[in-house]
Amino acid sequence: MIAWLLLLQTVDVGREIRPLLSEHCLACHGPDAKGDLRLDSRPKDLPEFLRRVTADDDDVMPPRKHGKPLKPKQIDLLRRWIAQGAPWEAHWSFQRPSRPQVPAAGHPIDAFVADRLRREGLAFTREAAPETLLRRASLDLTGLPPTPEEIDAFLADGSYEKAVDRLLDSPRYGERMALMWLDGARFADTHGLHVDSHRDMWPWRDWVIDAFNRNLSFDRFTIEQIAGDLLPGATREQRIATGFHRNHMISYQGSEIPDKVHAAYVVDRVNTTGTVWLGLTLGCAQCHDHKFDAVTQRDYYRLFAFFNTVAEKAIDGKDGNAAPILKLEGGASTMVMEEMAKPRPTFLLKRGDYDQKGERLSPGTPASLPPLPEGAAPDRLGLARWLVDPAHPLTARVAVNRFWQLLFGTGLVATSDDFGAQGEYPSHPELLDWLAVEFVESGWDVKRLLKRMTTSATYRQASEISPDRLAKDPRNRLLSRGPRVRLQAELIRDLALHASGLLVERLGGPSVKPVQPPGVWEAVASQEGKKYTAQIYVQDEGDALRRRGLYTFWKRLAPPPAMTAFDAPSREVCTVRRAVTNTPLQALVLLNDPTFIDAARALAERALREASGTDERIATIFRRATGRKPSTSEAAILKRLLDGRLAAYAVDVEAARTLAGSPELAAWTLVASAVLNLDETITKG
Repeated sequence: MIAWLLLLQTVDVGREIRPLLSEHCLACHGPDAKGDLRLDSRPKDLPEFLRRVTADDDDVMPPRKHGKPLKPKQIDLLRRWIAQGAPWEAHWSFQRPSRPQVPAAGHPIDAFVADRLRREGLAFTREAAPETLLRRASLDLTGLPPTPEEIDAFLADGSYEKAVDRLLDSPRYGERMALMWLDGARFADTHGLHVDSHRDMWPWRDWVIDAFNRNLSFDRFTIEQIAGDLLPGATREQRIATGFHRNHMISYQGSEIPDKVHAAYVVDRVNTTGTVWLGLTLGCAQCHDHKFDAVTQRDYYRLFAFFNTVAEKAIDGKDGNAAPILKLEGGASTMVMEEMAKPRPTFLLKRGDYDQKGERLSPGTPASLPPLPEGAAPDRLGLARWLVDPAHPLTARVAVNRFWQLLFGTGLVATSDDFGAQGEYPSHPELLDWLAVEFVESGWDVKRLLKRMTTSATYRQASEISPDRLAKDPRNRLLSRGPRVRLQAELIRDLALHASGLLVERLGGPSVKPVQPPGVWEAVASQEGKKYTAQIYVQDEGDALRRRGLYTFWKRLAPPPAMTAFDAPSREVCTVRRAVTNTPLQALVLLNDPTFIDAARALAERALREASGTDERIATIFRRATGRKPSTSEAAILKRLLDGRLAAYAVDVEAARTLAGSPELAAWTLVASAVLNLDETITKG
């Protein structure tokens, strides 16, 4: 009876069959399969397919010595699918999203999530404590924790929606959103190759901050960065926006082969566009047809053609098509995009080799995706408008998923950089499509989208976990509890400086060089021991030492070491999903890095100045770092640490003087340092 019920249960092709075939079969039987059996589409010979996957001899597929053997449950799933006629459809992300019906009244996000939880035998957990909720939203929307005064005002007012509006209106909001965008844009302050010399791209970074703060619609945000220079009557700001595709690594080495370097630039732009807006691993098709997704090598070089007509910086001194440099006020300048007077032809490059030219190609979109919008020119502006055309199946889904990832730590599609066959199926596909359609129909309004997400009961849940929830939802893919995520590297530094009162909250401007260990840049020096300015770190002074991490000078070959310890990428290539690790080195950074020591000392001074008595001072330090008052047991532990250090520094006065100038301040500095090192401090709970 159970077997018959299972047979009658409809198999979901997108959720169950495609991922199975992708994991076990497509490496050999994908778009570039050498035999007749293609499994990126419906198998033509179903009996033979079933015979091979169920064989118990050398005919079995996948081969035991090469592939991943199918489990009995997976074989049964394939049997049921074939018994139901082997229905087939395009990969889910290549189908245009339609607005699904919301399962119940109330907040749409909560309706979809609650429906899934109910089917899994779960329900929402309780709402997070007010202090926790305000801190979570503040860190997510501004990258900074709330002050005690802001917490008190929120507790008195009680209006969470009003607090969210305030955070979205803060100039700090643009900085927080820009930090996410810089990773995808591979933004840095150096060229990345050879001596990795300096270049000014910070005007583009400041354009991004301003764009988010004025809530520039995401479709315009996209168009201006890809093709702002091609807009009628393009403004200076729209030309600056095109710096997005000047952020790639650049070679100024005279011995380089110009055609080889140029091809590498265009490849980077294609791959980055694919990751940031399409959520596809287009780079796999640079040398051959994609093994898993419906993207051919021909498709790849038709996209390549959109960027192949851009003027580049001369390498050999002979090319008259130098990359345009836009001069700005105060002597600043930045690189922007501009079309060549005489465009280059585009060829399919055999095996991806720059000098192995095949078929000549014109600009175009992948055959598996919609064509350019009617009337759109086959240039970068046409490509940008194609990306944000309402009929496009990917762009809106990819965008809302990345904003969801920012708030919840993991996207509805966990593989936010891969919406293809090898990516993870959405945890809540109907919710993803509802959000995507809503985003487009709202006019691509980012602030509206974020407000809807942050005011949902799904977001407002406590992050606590019970044994039952851990068993049923170990990675929180069902969203049965609130997000608990370690802060990004830059935000950990910002939080320490903010809590201590040292943070300089000036918006924009050139990148700065705060304190870092000596010899880091010199360690990557090259050129047979010759010293170049680009290889010598000259630390800034004054306010520049205490700007937000967003403004820290980013050298690709030697990124800021304290941020690297907390998983910041090198920015050599596009990154839209940072790794999150937990290592002893991170604790050592928090305890020993000069910036964090200075912050701990300033936080201790603040507590001594603003509070009276040991208990009140401990509470001041703890609340400024974590957003809440310490429990009795927590305060007792910190008091024991204080008493122990006071006794030690009474004996070792010199050590106290070296750290903070006096035994009392030195002891309090270590208390503040311990609090800044807490997991709770560096975690959004």
